[in-house]
Amino acid sequence: MYNNDTGGLVQLPALSTLEEIRRRLNLIFPESFPDRTILVGDMAAKVIFVFQYGGFIDGNEQYLRPSFIYLFTEEQAKKKSDQERIEWSSSTTKPKFKPEGVRWYSDGTREPIRDDLIKNELIKFGVVTKLPGYATTSPKPTLALANHFSALFAPDLTDEALNTAIEEWRKTHLDQTVLQRMALKAKGIQAKKGDILIEMPDETKIRISAGPSSLIIQGLIEDYTKRHMEDPAVLWISESDQKEHLHLKELSESVGLRFDLNMELPDLILAEFGDPIEFLFCEIVASDGAITEARRETLLQIVEGSKIPVDSVKFLTAFEDREAQAFRKNFSKLAVGSLVWFRTEPELIVLLSNQKLKDL
Repeated sequence: MYNNDTGGLVQLPALSTLEEIRRRLNLIFPESFPDRTILVGDMAAKVIFVFQYGGFIDGNEQYLRPSFIYLFTEEQAKKKSDQERIEWSSSTTKPKFKPEGVRWYSDGTREPIRDDLIKNELIKFGVVTKLPGYATTSPKPTLALANHFSALFAPDLTDEALNTAIEEWRKTHLDQTVLQRMALKAKGIQAKKGDILIEMPDETKIRISAGPSSLIIQGLIEDYTKRHMEDPAVLWISESDQKEHLHLKELSESVGLRFDLNMELPDLILAEFGDPIEFLFCEIVASDGAITEARRETLLQIVEGSKIPVDSVKFLTAFEDREAQAFRKNFSKLAVGSLVWFRTEPELIVLLSNQKLKDL
């Protein structure tokens, strides 16, 4: 194939159908993958198809600009011979070139394709490479599909060989933080039955019923306390089907925290033993029940009734993931001054503050 930039020949990859590309994207980016929606949809499949169609693969020195995608047509997609693909690619850089037929996208989709998908996702994950020194809005073709990613769409790569190649690609080309987040999300997707055994900070164990909220409780106790606390203790756990862990109530009272079991208790209370003791009231949100201003005022009644200094208490809302519907639904309601934590990103803590940065 003739190269528009160098005059050399380019090897055209064998084409998979749009349906097969989309199926493979769903294998490459499974349900546990962070922010996957845009990576597995119709737009992503068409973007990969056009990269493959024109041979815009890293190493070919043949480059694409986003307009090639949103000017592409249904009729052109049906022209799959090497000669037809060469003719299209050779024409893409001609002034005012537009393939015949019904366009895939209108002009209004430029930003979603160029920015939301290519810039913010595909380039970020190394799926697409970009020639350095050019702005994203440059009219010069600067984009190529990474060769290692393009190889995952070879039509003759199937079944177990495809699954193995995808797994190897993830291990080689994805950041460890992404892999960790995938593993934790997968755990949340799969663990729906049976009980969960939680290891407490004092190395004793407690069993609670499985479910989305219980997994977040487990994450707070087993992971948050190790990462963000020095001498932690669990003072209280509430479960929807078991509101009483009486030995924990006794422990709470031993450090001055007193409450009635009929009160609206938080889902979890942690303590940091020091001088003075600090308390962390946690609400676990799989759907509703975040630390809002009103909820904080209610929980402060426990604090005031125990004669504990208010400034020794912090409030935290824990969610499954930043992508979770529960987080998007509740974010605007969260109390200023409270903390936010995500089970799938245990090292991350978000502080909702109205202070100046220099005062934090």
